[in-house]
Amino acid sequence: MEATTIVLIIILVAITIAPVISRYTHLPVIVIEIIVGIILGRSLLDMIPDNALFDFFSSFGLIFLMFLAGLDMDFAQIRKSLRNTILIAAASILVPFFSGYAIASYLGINPLILGSIICTTSLGLILPICKELEHHKKMALVLFGSVILIDILSIFILTFSIIYIRDDFGITFYYSIVLLLVLFILPVILNRTNVKKKIESWIGQGNHFSIMVRSSFALLVILAAVSEELGFHSIVGAFTAGLIISEITPRACQLEAKLESFGYGFFIPFFFILVGSRIDLPALFSDLDNIKVLLIILSVALLSKFISVTLMTKALRFDWRESVSMGFLHTARLSLIIAVAEIGRELGLVDETLFSSFMIIAIISAIIGPVVGKYLLKGKPADILDEASGK
Repeated sequence: MEATTIVLIIILVAITIAPVISRYTHLPVIVIEIIVGIILGRSLLDMIPDNALFDFFSSFGLIFLMFLAGLDMDFAQIRKSLRNTILIAAASILVPFFSGYAIASYLGINPLILGSIICTTSLGLILPICKELEHHKKMALVLFGSVILIDILSIFILTFSIIYIRDDFGITFYYSIVLLLVLFILPVILNRTNVKKKIESWIGQGNHFSIMVRSSFALLVILAAVSEELGFHSIVGAFTAGLIISEITPRACQLEAKLESFGYGFFIPFFFILVGSRIDLPALFSDLDNIKVLLIILSVALLSKFISVTLMTKALRFDWRESVSMGFLHTARLSLIIAVAEIGRELGLVDETLFSSFMIIAIISAIIGPVVGKYLLKGKPADILDEASGK
């Protein structure tokens, strides 16, 4: 217990200072947290104990991460530029998925797991960038909408993949169909009612606000448990719970901020640090075959997204600079690739070395995609003129 307490204190300190380090290094906070986990875990200090407490924090952190992913969904953004959003999202999902599927047999990896990993894009990394694209509002709208759609479809690609891998097309298969329909019909129904206004007025009262926070946690746990009971992974229920809360409450409300503070303030950083602790860099880089697999997956993951999204964006009559930037931004992967890799590890489809490879790919893509994508847009004539005029 003494060793566990010491590690807990170290992790809590790391969670506290990670945003400060991120601000100075310009690296995503999640990357900093994974690096902390690498230092504390198998790769270096090997301090993280294997016990029920840390298993709980890891599991609940993953569930809460998917809950907040659902909470971030905004179907209104998809509808604003529906045609372009769907086409770019399709290019960003289909080409990478089938590229991963095609090379999986050669690498000895389950094709559905590899395809699910390669087709993801990180909404958490893209959202802050969209808010900065003041001179590229059309591009920002399509970028945000397409990444939202990719997040939703990635969850269901993973869901169907798990069902297929388990060879379970019974009640869980039909449940997934119903869940998919509810997912897309619910926002339409809620947006045609006064539910949001009533909820906003109701939770504006202090005593009701605390009830909504507790109800949100209850909905999260109930739907996660139901999904697990029906043969799904709990993240599907957690994602759906987040989506429901998102659609019945006004955007950027106090409830949403409070739920995000719970998640990003403790549970999710804890999850990413524990994920980093499982990465075994010495084992990964001690074998040339492991390095070869890492480089092949990384190359396919980056190039399949970049080429397909760039060409599709250009075909939709964006200029080349915006098209190439869009291609790089879509290569940014982080939260979902980690979630899929973690699920693959739980199912016995991803060994520890391959898990480490996926984490390295997540870190590299989380840095390269946003950095290069933003850099390309800074050279736009409109930006240069604004800087010259002192705006």
